[in-house]
Amino acid sequence: MPERLDRRWEMWVRQAVFGPCIWKLSPVIGMAAHLWRRLMWRTTFIGITGSLGKTTCKEILARILKEHARTYWTIGNQNGPVLLTMNILRVRPWHRYAVIEVAGAAPGVMQWSAPKVRPDVSVVLAMRRTHSTKFETLDDHAREKTYLLKAMSGRGTVALFADDERVAAMANGMTQRITRFGVSAGCDLRAENVSANWPERLTFDLHCDGETREVRTRLVGEHWLAAVLGAFAGARLLGIPIDSAIRSVAAVDPFRGRLQPVRLPNGAIVLRDDYNAAVDSVDTAFTVLRHAQARRRILVFSDLSDFGGNRKKRLRYVGAEASRIADVAIFVGESSDYGIRRAVEAGLPANSAFGFETLPEVAEFLKRELREGDLVLLKGRTTDHIARLFFAQFGTVSCWKSHCPKTMLCDECWELGISRMDLERVTVVTPEQTSQ
Repeated sequence: MPERLDRRWEMWVRQAVFGPCIWKLSPVIGMAAHLWRRLMWRTTFIGITGSLGKTTCKEILARILKEHARTYWTIGNQNGPVLLTMNILRVRPWHRYAVIEVAGAAPGVMQWSAPKVRPDVSVVLAMRRTHSTKFETLDDHAREKTYLLKAMSGRGTVALFADDERVAAMANGMTQRITRFGVSAGCDLRAENVSANWPERLTFDLHCDGETREVRTRLVGEHWLAAVLGAFAGARLLGIPIDSAIRSVAAVDPFRGRLQPVRLPNGAIVLRDDYNAAVDSVDTAFTVLRHAQARRRILVFSDLSDFGGNRKKRLRYVGAEASRIADVAIFVGESSDYGIRRAVEAGLPANSAFGFETLPEVAEFLKRELREGDLVLLKGRTTDHIARLFFAQFGTVSCWKSHCPKTMLCDECWELGISRMDLERVTVVTPEQTSQ
């Protein structure tokens, strides 16, 4: 069987066959996970939650812990109720640590998931405007997150992002040991001299236990600070030496689809930020592009979520922002001409704003126009799957559906069609490569 078909067959079986079976058996799997967690009494479970940065924090903390003992951590961003239980069932008695990412995307979700995890250590990141169609206010969202703390085991300890007032307030009435992290005075782990303007990566000075150390990461953008500090806080609660944690952090690459810098064959660099398009995620990505140093700063945008209103309202917002953050703006999808008009009205030169109805048109435009030294921010909703624009620069994409209900990354989809050989050409740009 040809290599490309073999890969597509393998991914189809995993997603289209096993997936539905797991969903149908979810009540049984949930009960099994609840019991299995109780049997894993020798394993320390760490639960990570928050609105943004959970996956990155989980990856960093897992990297730190696995240098000291056998560690299991959530696969990808499988943080919803059903997939979370599957991850709990993958923990084995020989794992010293299990780092579990826990979502609270709707009322009741955390109440169901948290008792399954029953964390020994909880790390709570910032509350942001995600899932705003499910929660009326950020207070409601924060209240849902507290169920992770209520489900903690008797020996539990907590790390809270103190710069967020809603997270800081979770400490009220708690009897567990609490570590606070952030930039605020009084934090147990406090960051100063934060820098992250591209091509630089996130760096800062960490104040902890009366000493100051320099931290260098591979992450793009200052907004990852809470995720990094949260990982440090979790490691500190588990007795990991801070110097060892700093060395581990320096080797962690950005997660796929979350401001992941990848070089194209033509020499341009794409910041893949195609997984989450909640408004706060959009704003942080826009901040990265605005302060970046590059030959041209190019925004490729499809749509955002958790903003409210119709598409024209969202395009009005992005059009105005595009004039401040980018040298070139490319709008994708219906009403893209409206986005062009708003960007030009806000001050972007007319010859620097482009709009296309379909993704294949954009893919061909990027192939013709991008040059070495260009920096492209690829931003859109998960269901827009604009990562296909990126993959089309490396090989032949088979799927150009205008509407796709899947919420997985295109990297994991059997319909993408990119061969393994083409995928092997995709490499993350290291800090050393961008500093040359």
